[in-house]
Amino acid sequence: MAQSYPNRLIVEGSDDLYSVVSLMREYIDWPQDPKQWPVYIENGLSAEEILADGFLTAKIKASQTQILGVMFDADTNPIGRYARFRNRLIGLFPALPELLPEEGVVVQNTQQKRIGLWIMPDNQRTGDLESFLRLMIPTGSELLWQLSMKSATEARSIGAPYRDCHEMKAAMYTFLAWHDPPGQHPGIAITKKVLDPTAQCAVPFAGWFRRLYQI
Repeated sequence: MAQSYPNRLIVEGSDDLYSVVSLMREYIDWPQDPKQWPVYIENGLSAEEILADGFLTAKIKASQTQILGVMFDADTNPIGRYARFRNRLIGLFPALPELLPEEGVVVQNTQQKRIGLWIMPDNQRTGDLESFLRLMIPTGSELLWQLSMKSATEARSIGAPYRDCHEMKAAMYTFLAWHDPPGQHPGIAITKKVLDPTAQCAVPFAGWFRRLYQI
């Protein structure tokens, strides 16, 4: 299926993949059938694998690829991760800006190929997909979110083995576990409006996506 898609997006995992699909359905026509999706979304597994030497250049050089988007987490180093991305692709896209724009990267080269990048949560701050999703929690659920954060922190204090850098992930999945049905993944939570796809944080991302793929 992937071979026939000129428009592609590489993300870090399945939660990222279905979060993008559910979010963008609020902004553009996105059919249920994956064969009719306007953008083929590929699970790149991790930022480190996406940024590995040769990975992105091979993807954008593929004859069937016209537009390649990339989305991964900032974690603790958005500046460093952007620098690595730029170093991998500057030979193919000389117009890549030196600094990561707040509105995300969209650049075209002389071969009429386009590259795009969004670093979660907002191209500026440290964090991850869950930091982005946290900003989509409706006002009416804010007290429940605060309890989720408190529960995750208390669990850590009595031996929960998640790493400190994953506290937001732990809190988000605690929050989702308290909905009906419990444990729904973020894509379903967006579809069901447990997370608000029209939240302020989502609008710039949707704008970047539409600019990149011209849809």
